[in-house]
Amino acid sequence: MHGSAAVPVRRRMTDSAMEVPTAGRAWAHVRRLLRLRCPNCGQGALLTRTLGMRARCASCGFRYERSDENYFQGAMFVNFMLGGATFLVSFLATLLITWPNVPWNALTFGAPVVMLVYMVLLYPISKAVWLTADVMLRPVTAAELE
Repeated sequence: MHGSAAVPVRRRMTDSAMEVPTAGRAWAHVRRLLRLRCPNCGQGALLTRTLGMRARCASCGFRYERSDENYFQGAMFVNFMLGGATFLVSFLATLLITWPNVPWNALTFGAPVVMLVYMVLLYPISKAVWLTADVMLRPVTAAELE
């Protein structure tokens, strides 16, 4: 090898064991998600006014990006699932409401543009869903609050 330096691999901040949440704990996390609050304490806001994800909780200090810079790749999957489900429901509703005079040109050309904008705006919410699911299944440790 021609003098290439090894790139350090960032590991997860914590390798806490996964736990199946109780119904009460799961419901508490869902309520926090619906309010867009910290999945750990329920107090600090997850998003900024410009819909960006905050780095830490202002209340408990929990770092929202729990591992390396690729932590929120799962949020992309959540984004595609939410966006796809929304598109399907919107498409079927448009068909049912406008039948038999379906605006095919609007659906053909307008729907992809609307979905692209919608999915970009939905990404911060998808990050919140991903983080909440992760905290629900892999609870926060004391080391993550430092």
